[in-house]
Amino acid sequence: MLVTSVYTQFFRYLTLLAAGLIGSFSAPVQAAELTAREAYALGQICSYCHARTGTTAPIIADTQQWQRRAENGFEALVHNTVVGIGNMPPLGTCGYCTETEIRNLVKVISGLTPEALPQNSTP
Repeated sequence: MLVTSVYTQFFRYLTLLAAGLIGSFSAPVQAAELTAREAYALGQICSYCHARTGTTAPIIADTQQWQRRAENGFEALVHNTVVGIGNMPPLGTCGYCTETEIRNLVKVISGLTPEALPQNSTP
């Protein structure tokens, strides 16, 4: 039980950290609420590249970088995440992530919503 409590607190911390990161990059970003698994993936997998400068990965919630990558719409961003693109491996190395989790993570990391992007879903 103590282990469960520690993990629960850790995941809450990651969720707050993710929200703080998003808030610090851009005010208009609308954060999706993350599950514990999504917060863990964001903190342990996605952030490895997307929270550091010096990589080719676009930085979390840097909407200028993400807008360029979102020319073909939100579905193209999800597709590129699933199959991999450039230096990004398939699923961003999150082999346990479901499609719903990938979509939520793409929303949070990009700071973009599907409604704000072109509806052209051709990858």
